[in-house]
Amino acid sequence: MSVPSDFHGRFEDLKRYIAWSDADDACSEELLRRLEPYFEPIVQDFYDEIRKHRAASRVITGGEKQIQRLQASLRLWLVDTLLAKHDGSFVDRRSKIGQQHVEIGLEQVYVNAAFSRIRGTLNGVLCRQDDLPFEERIALHQSLNRRLDLDLAIMSDAYQTEYQFRQIPVDHARLKQQKHLALLSRDALAGESLDALYDQAVAHLMETLQGDCAEYLEYHPSDSSFRLRSAAGWTGAAIDDVIGLRKPDSYYEFVCSYKECIGIIDHDLRTDLDFPPLLREQRVVSSLQVAVRNEGQIYGVIGVHFHNRRQFQASDCDFLVSMANVIANAVHRKGIESQRQQSEHQLRRLIERLPAGAVYVAGGQLQVNQAVESMTGHARAELATLADWEQLTIVEEQERVEESAAKSPEGKIVQSEVRIRRPDGEERIISQLKFRSAIDEIWLLHDITEMEEQRRQQLQAERLAAIGQMITGLAHESRNALQRIQACTEMLELEFQPESQEMKLIGRLQQAQDDLQLLFDEVRNYAAPIVLETKPSDLAVLCRRAWEQTEPQRRGRETAIQIDGMAEVPFQADEFRLVQVFRNLLENSLAATPDPLVVTLLFEKSEDGQVRVTYQDNGPGFDENIAKRMLDPFFTTKTKGSGLGMAIASRIVEAHKGQIQPISQPGRGAKFVMMFLGQD
Repeated sequence: MSVPSDFHGRFEDLKRYIAWSDADDACSEELLRRLEPYFEPIVQDFYDEIRKHRAASRVITGGEKQIQRLQASLRLWLVDTLLAKHDGSFVDRRSKIGQQHVEIGLEQVYVNAAFSRIRGTLNGVLCRQDDLPFEERIALHQSLNRRLDLDLAIMSDAYQTEYQFRQIPVDHARLKQQKHLALLSRDALAGESLDALYDQAVAHLMETLQGDCAEYLEYHPSDSSFRLRSAAGWTGAAIDDVIGLRKPDSYYEFVCSYKECIGIIDHDLRTDLDFPPLLREQRVVSSLQVAVRNEGQIYGVIGVHFHNRRQFQASDCDFLVSMANVIANAVHRKGIESQRQQSEHQLRRLIERLPAGAVYVAGGQLQVNQAVESMTGHARAELATLADWEQLTIVEEQERVEESAAKSPEGKIVQSEVRIRRPDGEERIISQLKFRSAIDEIWLLHDITEMEEQRRQQLQAERLAAIGQMITGLAHESRNALQRIQACTEMLELEFQPESQEMKLIGRLQQAQDDLQLLFDEVRNYAAPIVLETKPSDLAVLCRRAWEQTEPQRRGRETAIQIDGMAEVPFQADEFRLVQVFRNLLENSLAATPDPLVVTLLFEKSEDGQVRVTYQDNGPGFDENIAKRMLDPFFTTKTKGSGLGMAIASRIVEAHKGQIQPISQPGRGAKFVMMFLGQD
């Protein structure tokens, strides 16, 4: 900054004010002659004293070399002060010195003190000039003081002008502070990360307050330590020192003990505080710091520091406090959000670990846990909507409302069972417990397929036990009749030749008697495990044998059987029992199909050794509901019948490591598929 043009005019007025005269100009040489021999001790004393005062010595950053240069400059200044012509050039030289004091951060109060020390020393030298008459010594004293007064007046005026010029206009600073505060608040409300907010706050401080360095220290109550989260303006070594700060010293305890902003105008003048060594090493003169807190909880300390002495405005403190409040609110929100996320994570983990299926329904959208995926065989992406769930459903029974929850103001609880089909074709029975509110639903699902199967088996066992008791009595009462039949057939054998047609009929009669006895035993022992008596057999031969046994039902009718596929189907089988299976199927076809009846059997064998038998007739067939219940004991569509035929056939097939499956195709004939595992 240049010297104002009007100052030169003011300088002339100042000279007149202190009564500067030609006599002062005339005594310049005399003053220099008498005072110059003492310049060296004066210069040495001046800088020795500066070293004793931290506030004054901190402007010296170049060590002894800089002091040597400054000592030479001080000698030249002393000579110039005594010999200078007090014109415009002199004003310019002294103004530059005042401006440099602002630039290096040397406060004017120390300049005034330095002038006082030099003035006293020089006047003391003049007082000891005993060879001078008293009047001349007084004149030299007055001229010396006028020179020093002019010097100090010019430098002080330049210092104040430069200092004010360097200060940010208050109104402009406030607008800038509000702008940066609004930006920080916007990012905090937008959910910006804490690290980003810390960096932004430090950057805003540096820019708005023109700080030399700034930082945010995060407080950790677990070990009462502060740790650096963001910094600007510090050297690398200084940052390491801040990071190394663990326990709060008395200074940070002092900062945290105040709810308001702490403004330190001059660290060297605050002897009551033990400042961290880091601040001295960084030549920090002024600091503005505040604890970041919320409802008594300390989150950290944010501060900005200056290498030069800084007089803080009220708006500066308000700005830092407002920034600390924004950060505190952000930390508080993040803490609540973290707790909420942790709770949600724990709840989600709990739901995921549930052995039961859990489904949340809102707006037609589903959220399911792992148990539902395992239960249905579908991934979550395939169970995203209610429509996806309905595609799995085969049959759903009517929902039952729990009486205890039917009138609940929050919603109602309903129960139901649903049968679903997995991607592999397996059907499962699912129990649904639903809580329904006005806006959503929560389902709790249990796979009760095995439980239902156990219940069905238990019910079947109870029924079969009753049938077994009945059949036992029936078989006992029938035994005498069978024995009489046996006695009669044995007597008839004596009347005919062994190879005669009559003997063949008697043999078939005896075989029928034996089969009837076996059937009595089979029904009586239906609830007990089936014990097979297997031997190498041909399934096609067994099928033909069953066809022959239906000859009485086919007599007088138009019927035919076709056996396709392998010419021979070797198989380890209990021939009597498998013939019983085929005969049961044939008898059902004969009963349900008008003439002409055509029965087709296809035998196939896969590469893995499985044997597939497809039974097909040309009758009316049956619907899906009948197909699902056909293998259940005691289920029948006939006006006469026990309902055990297909149940017995199914048990026989299962005992041979196979399965029989009715295929619904109404109007296109009855169809059954039997699959037997490969046999060695």
